[in-house]
Amino acid sequence: MSNARPYTTGSTTSKDGTTIGYRKFGNGPGLILVHGGLQSSQSFTRLALALSDAFSVYVPDRRGRGLGGPHGRSYGLERECEDIQSLIAQTGAQNLLA
Repeated sequence: MSNARPYTTGSTTSKDGTTIGYRKFGNGPGLILVHGGLQSSQSFTRLALALSDAFSVYVPDRRGRGLGGPHGRSYGLERECEDIQSLIAQTGAQNLLA
């Protein structure tokens, strides 16, 4: 039995310098899955696996969770948007499910 993970991990740096980690599943056109406030990237593992035959699925950990950096100063919706914009710029993903 293989212990290989079905994903790789990576990170991007948001506009304010915060590191935003993510898990990447599969290959194909980029799709970013954004979890809700009471979840982490692991909440989307099954969905990411199901989509990974057709997409490169990127599942970031939002700030304060898993691979995500700390909330930091001036945390709010604007920082969250900057985090996703950073991931889009790095991956070229054109699809988003939030």
